[in-house]
Amino acid sequence: MDDFGACRTASSALTFGSNCEMLGDAASSSRDCHREMMSAFPYGSPDLPSWEDAARDIEVMLTSLGLQSIRRYLGQHHWEKESQSALAADEAEPGLKLENVAAHSWQVADATMLLAPTFPEINPQRALELAIVHDKLELFTGDFDPVGSDGQGTYSHAFNGRAQTHKTALELAALERYVAQLRGPARDLQRSLILETIRASSAEALFVKAVDKLQALSFVLVKKAGQMTDEHLAFSLRYSAKAVDYFPQLRVHHAVLCSRLVTGIANVRHVRVEEVLEAIPPALRALATPDEQ
Repeated sequence: MDDFGACRTASSALTFGSNCEMLGDAASSSRDCHREMMSAFPYGSPDLPSWEDAARDIEVMLTSLGLQSIRRYLGQHHWEKESQSALAADEAEPGLKLENVAAHSWQVADATMLLAPTFPEINPQRALELAIVHDKLELFTGDFDPVGSDGQGTYSHAFNGRAQTHKTALELAALERYVAQLRGPARDLQRSLILETIRASSAEALFVKAVDKLQALSFVLVKKAGQMTDEHLAFSLRYSAKAVDYFPQLRVHHAVLCSRLVTGIANVRHVRVEEVLEAIPPALRALATPDEQ
């Protein structure tokens, strides 16, 4: 499968919104577009969630991001100085803040617990354990930049095999540093879990890698609030489609997120969805074209 192949099915519903007028009330427009896409969405398999169920799950994921805006200790006695600094930071960066790794990891774990029970082939408890530790090694490696110098992931681990191999080597070295701190029982458990995530050696590990991509796209959707460049949209569609590579059963959820992302951009620009799609590379526009039925 080529870099875009996994996206085709997942993003096929996007163009059904192109006949929906993006001007006027954004919420009403979005609802109308989603109704049209739901009626045309080419997923009839009983093994996949319906568009309505996937959209409900995505709404829960987006709502859960609100926890990141609720600060502990704020305004409490003994925390006056820190509260003033926190409020000043809110003025500098209003709304949802750039995400730290701990917040992201919790969101992935929360989404894993939300979505895993839908799929009987997934052990929810094992998946949850993997989600909790999936980025723990970034204590030593830092956060890996998937976008890279060209903004499209050409030279990063996102789409470059050599960079991916280098990333894996750094993670394996970091694993040894991390588990050296742990006592026996915890060391054995966490080594096993983290190796499983690095190697993607189980259905649960692949599932968590897919949820990780959905959570990242959810954050982009809320944080950017429709204010995205065409280049950023192109990268986001292509990179998030790895979720479908990892766990194809989540392709409806991915498509719901993609439709909301494109619709939100169209609302902000006061254009139709088809105009947003026409502004991105042809290969990505093709991803939004339904397969022949």
